[in-house]
Amino acid sequence: MVIRLIQLIFILVFITPVYAQIVNSENELSVQISRTEKQLGQYLRVTLRYRGQKQLDNINLQLWRQHFSIIHGDEYKDEDKQGRTIQVLKLRLYPRATGKINLSSLKLGTAKSRPINVNTLQAIVNNSPIKLNWEISSLTPWQREAVIIRVHLQSQDTSAHVILDSPENKNTLLRALKTERRVLKNGDIIFDAGWILYPMNEGVELIDLPAIRYQLSGSDRRRFYLPLQKLNVKPLPTYLPPNLPIGKLHLNSQIEYADKNQWKIAVKTSALIPYGVPGLDKQIAIISDHDISNVKINFSRSSSYGDYGDRNVIYSPLPEWLMPFGKNIILKLRFFNPETGKLDKVIHNLPRAWSMPKWAWWITIIFSLLISVILMRKIKSWVFNLANKLKLRQQSQSAASPQQLRSLILENGRYITLTEWAEENPARKSFAHKLNNICFANFSQVDLQLLKYELLGLC
Repeated sequence: MVIRLIQLIFILVFITPVYAQIVNSENELSVQISRTEKQLGQYLRVTLRYRGQKQLDNINLQLWRQHFSIIHGDEYKDEDKQGRTIQVLKLRLYPRATGKINLSSLKLGTAKSRPINVNTLQAIVNNSPIKLNWEISSLTPWQREAVIIRVHLQSQDTSAHVILDSPENKNTLLRALKTERRVLKNGDIIFDAGWILYPMNEGVELIDLPAIRYQLSGSDRRRFYLPLQKLNVKPLPTYLPPNLPIGKLHLNSQIEYADKNQWKIAVKTSALIPYGVPGLDKQIAIISDHDISNVKINFSRSSSYGDYGDRNVIYSPLPEWLMPFGKNIILKLRFFNPETGKLDKVIHNLPRAWSMPKWAWWITIIFSLLISVILMRKIKSWVFNLANKLKLRQQSQSAASPQQLRSLILENGRYITLTEWAEENPARKSFAHKLNNICFANFSQVDLQLLKYELLGLC
C-alpha cells in the first residue's frame, strides 16, 4: 500500500508538467533565420512557423519594421512530426542601418517566439566600399509642404548605377528626383538622388521610403532602405483655401515678340500648383484689359535633383495701349510661408514695351517720316558745309603758294570771289582782303604757314 502511494506521488510530480507542456505547445511560434550577419543592402531569410488557431498573416511585425524593411514571400501550410498543421511564412528582411540589431520576440495569440540578435556590416561590392548618407529637410512640416529627402551614395566602382524604386503606396504624394552622378578628385563616384514628399494629413505620419538599388551590369547587387521617417505634420489654418500654394513663389517675366506680342510669366515653386496660382489669371486679365480666356496657363513638373517642383508658364497679350515708361505694373500673389507659419505675398513688376493699335502705329510711322524729311532738309546744308570745311582743312596743308591757297578756297565752296566766301562769315573779310592783296600784288616774302593757320581758324 505504501509502495503504491509512492508510485502515485511520483506520477503526479513528473508526469503532470509534461502534460502541461503538451497542452501549452498547441500554440507555438518559432523564428528561423538563415544567417545572423549580413552586409547593409543584403537581406536576411526569415521563416516564421506557427501552430495555433490564429492566422499567421495577421501577426504584428511593427517592431521589426523599425529596423528592417520586410518583404513577404511564400505562405503555406505544413505538418509537424505529430501530423499537426503548421502555418509557414517566408520573409526577406533588409536592414535599415549598420550595427547590432535585435529581432525582438513576436507574439500571436498565446504563442511567443524567442528574440534573435543580428549584425549588419558595411556594404562592400567587388572590393569597393559603399557609403550611404541621407538628410531630410524637415521632420515637422506643414500639410502639403514639400519635404525633400536627399540621398548620397558613394562608390569606387565607375560602372555602378543607382536607381530609385517607385513608391508602393499610391496614396502618398511621393516623387523620386532624377539621379545625378558626380566624380570626385580621387576618382570616387557619388550618386545624388532622393524624393520630394507632400504630407496631406495632419498628425504623425510614418514614411517608409522605396528601395535604393545599387546595380552593376544591369542587375541589383544591393538594395538599401532608409530608416522610417516619422513626420509630425502640422495642420494648416482653417481659413486657407485648399488650392493656396504652401511654399514660396518665384516669378520672372519677359515680353515675347512673336506674331502677337505677349507677356510670358513663369512661376516656379516647390509647392503644389497643378491648377495654377489662385487669382493670377484674373489679375493678368484685368491688367492687360483682355478676356480671361485669352490668358493661357501651361503646367509642368520638374523632378531634377537641383531643380524640382511645379511650374506655371502664363501667356497673356499685352494691353492695347502700353508705353515703356510710367507706373509699375504690379502682380501680387499670395502663398503660405512655412518658415513664418503665416500668409505671405510676393510682388512682381511686369516689363513694359511699346504697344498700340495698328492704326496708331501707321499714324506714328507717317508722322515720324514727315519729321525726318524736315530734319534732313534742315541739316543737309549744315552737313554739306561741314564736309567742305573738313576737306578744305585737309587740302590746305598741301598748298605751296598763296595763289594755290586762294584757288582751294574758291574750288571747295564753288565761289567766284573771296568776297563771296567772306559773306558767309564776317570774320573772314579781313583774311579775304589780305589774301587778295598778297595774290594780286605779288608780294615776294609771305609767311605761308601763318596764312594756313589763320585759314584753319576760320573754317
